[in-house]
Amino acid sequence: MFAFQAECMGTGFTFQIEDESAEAQLRGHCQAAMEVLEDANQRFSLYKPDSEISLLNRGETSWNKASFQQKNILEEVKAWKEKTSGFFDAREGTEDYDPSGLVKAWATQNAADYLLANGVRGFTINAGGDIVLSDDLQSARLNRVGLSNLRPVADADAGANLILDLANTPFRAVATSGVAERGEHIWREDRDNEFVQVSVVGKSIIDADIWATALVSGGRKAWEVFTETASDVLSALVTTRDGEIFSSRGFTSLLAKL
Repeated sequence: MFAFQAECMGTGFTFQIEDESAEAQLRGHCQAAMEVLEDANQRFSLYKPDSEISLLNRGETSWNKASFQQKNILEEVKAWKEKTSGFFDAREGTEDYDPSGLVKAWATQNAADYLLANGVRGFTINAGGDIVLSDDLQSARLNRVGLSNLRPVADADAGANLILDLANTPFRAVATSGVAERGEHIWREDRDNEFVQVSVVGKSIIDADIWATALVSGGRKAWEVFTETASDVLSALVTTRDGEIFSSRGFTSLLAKL
């Protein structure tokens, strides 16, 4: 098993690969995948004053001159706002426009696609706690994903509340949003909602991450939209401020036998 770690977008990325290729070759593939992520970071980071999105938000360049990637992400966040009934909102059209709720997942999927295009078939990518699993992953261990226990990963008591086993399922991604790592960093459409952590399992890391964010943002109202429109293809687990835990239909079938 080959493992590779690097940082980008203010978080850590871990690649685990089951492959007989030489370590130097696999390391080269991972480094190139990180370049894909860093390109997105340079283009979309709001922490970089000279990034394309920072220049656009300050009006120092125009959307007519924006890159194809920038325009594509803008259209995607508009579409996701509609799909989630407004509970995922990048505030497009304002000086506070922030598509980062989509960009990390989009960039992570691009990194995964790079590996696949270069013949790497069995791998996982851990993008700051959001997980992508390749379709051809064979390892029983790598098909298992732990869900955070509401403590930061650097905490001495950090660990997992639950373990999912995604082997022989259509689900290839798990995304978790909440307050454990960075506090109240998600814009909440409903400021009084009690959701503090949401994990979503799906076929796509983009779908899973968007809905995890939307559910933290919108609470019970967003949950109603999710169960009506997305629960046939996604599954979710919610933790509330008072410690209540509940899930959508089918989630318990994904729990690992320990």
